[in-house]
Amino acid sequence: MSKNDINSLFSSRISEDYPGCLAIVGNGGSCTYEDMRKGILGLAGKLREMGVGKGSRVALWGYNSANWLIAFFAVVRAGGTAVLVNYSMGAADAAELLAMTETGFLLCGDNSETKKNPNAMRELASLAGIPEGHCLDIRPDVLDLDHSFRDAAETPDARNESEAEETAIIIFTSGTTSRPKAVQISQRALTFDADAFNRNTGEYAGRSVCVAVPLFHILGLLMSYSYLCRGATVCLPANYKPETLVTEIDAYRVSDMAAVGAVYLSLAEAPGFEDHVVPNLHLCMIAGGMSTPVQMMRLELQFANATFINMYGQSEAAPLTMVRPSDMVEQRAQSVGQAIEGLDIRISDGKGGFLPRGEIGEVVARGGNLMNGYDKLPKDKQPIDEDGWLHTGDLGLLDEKGYLYLAGRIKDVIIRGGENISPSEIENALNQIDNIREAKVMGAPHPIYGESVEACVTMTDGGASFDQEKIKNALRAVIARFKVPSHIFLYDSFPLNVNGKLDQRALHADMLTRLLRLSVDEELAGGVTVFDLVVKNSGYAIVPVTSLVSELAADIGFSKRRAMAIRLAVEEMLTERIMDAYSAAGNIRLKITLMPEWLRVSFSDNGVEYFIDKRRDTSMSAKIILKAVSNFHTDYPDGKPVYCMDFLYEQEINIQEFLMRNNKEE
Repeated sequence: MSKNDINSLFSSRISEDYPGCLAIVGNGGSCTYEDMRKGILGLAGKLREMGVGKGSRVALWGYNSANWLIAFFAVVRAGGTAVLVNYSMGAADAAELLAMTETGFLLCGDNSETKKNPNAMRELASLAGIPEGHCLDIRPDVLDLDHSFRDAAETPDARNESEAEETAIIIFTSGTTSRPKAVQISQRALTFDADAFNRNTGEYAGRSVCVAVPLFHILGLLMSYSYLCRGATVCLPANYKPETLVTEIDAYRVSDMAAVGAVYLSLAEAPGFEDHVVPNLHLCMIAGGMSTPVQMMRLELQFANATFINMYGQSEAAPLTMVRPSDMVEQRAQSVGQAIEGLDIRISDGKGGFLPRGEIGEVVARGGNLMNGYDKLPKDKQPIDEDGWLHTGDLGLLDEKGYLYLAGRIKDVIIRGGENISPSEIENALNQIDNIREAKVMGAPHPIYGESVEACVTMTDGGASFDQEKIKNALRAVIARFKVPSHIFLYDSFPLNVNGKLDQRALHADMLTRLLRLSVDEELAGGVTVFDLVVKNSGYAIVPVTSLVSELAADIGFSKRRAMAIRLAVEEMLTERIMDAYSAAGNIRLKITLMPEWLRVSFSDNGVEYFIDKRRDTSMSAKIILKAVSNFHTDYPDGKPVYCMDFLYEQEINIQEFLMRNNKEE
């Protein structure tokens, strides 16, 4: 397809070219190309009646479905800008994005909110200030889009071809590392991408594709559009669970698939994979942070009949590079391919110039598929410079043949003791080690080096062979010692966002929590001193001390009765030492220490040694103390007695969690 507008795809010739052919299947429904065309024309007319015109912003909030795709094309045909909202987003968060982009219309399908609350569309509209007359429920059980407008008249596209560069789509960046930005995409850019993909896959692409990524994500939208341009069938599964994908791929004999790496890895382990997936799939597209060469080679072996191709791009421009199916597997596994036709890819030196082949710097791109900028952001916040270069924020190098090799994100670089360390180098080394399935390397704050290198891994055997020291030793043989991670944490699986991509923010937060737990456990082994003070030999000094003890016991989580017993025991001990038995003992040093299993209150003074035990009824104080204390004993660190009162934690108290919570608050 050579025209620059999306709706040229749905001219009346489509029913002649693909009579009765299935356009969309899956998720409990299907429609032919003719059904789809009628649905688009009819809904476009309905939207115009509602007031949608050139420049109107229309939100789409729903799961992948035939209705979603029909509604998307109808919005564009009516002249509107389709604002694609994450279907897992709650009404309050979605309303914030719609207000930010000044969206005035809402089309709502099934999504996580409507499943819980049938009035979710109205609530979102109210929060976003969208009038009820500007809302339309497009859930399949409410509106049968592919049959409701069978008699719709052929209405012209609201935009002419010369206006194809105007913004027609807004996609929000995933927001895993910062607040989402509104990426503005034109019809011309999306068509440019689809043309490039179809030219580069050529005869390798089949007659159907399983789109196992959200349509509000650029990969899902691009793959659906590209295959519809070919007259192929787009399969939209209800979810991306392995068992669902096995069923859909087998039922529709799907030949191609688009997904992120984690979906392929899970699918390869699903029951029925060998019988129902391997014989069908022949072309598999990967995007979204996948994959290392080892993972890529592993997938090629598991999906025995399939060719895997990497694509590299961003919401701001997708794709930028592709490997070709005809490339050797080593090339496809190690690089993200060459620039697509019509794009110029360079490596910036960060000073306004470009680096020679083979040197690592920031990947920049210029050409026909770049976004129209971030909506509502000033010029100095835009990633496209005055010369038209998109600054991707990714590090990479180009080889002599123009193949691009990525080396991580600029912001991901770990600076340890002044040394710049690329996480991807360590991740690639980790993935060469037997049984490591996935690896992610990140930095963590360090009091001496500034940052430490930390690693998270998943294992093919579920962790049975995990040995942190053996992994570190294997790394020392292939990378510099200062790059070897301080800790390697084992995970059953990494957290993913709704796009199926690694949720780096969630993984990083969990990793920091694990580091904090390790630190707390190390501290607890020797005891964590929370109070160390001198109590003067005066009855007036007792109250402040017992108040501190009482507050600490309550903060840790002791019951009120137990906290009172602890306070009373400490008060009796102080009274015994200061006022009753040894008035000339001098000041008392009191130390409160958190131990792994108990709270310890220690006393020392200049008086003579004395005992409190159940066999010697030395005083009324002894009875009170022994009733509350789990263990009373005497230590001699410097040859002088120190009296220790241990109070066992109650069963529900987790002292590690208490310390971690307080460390985070600090």
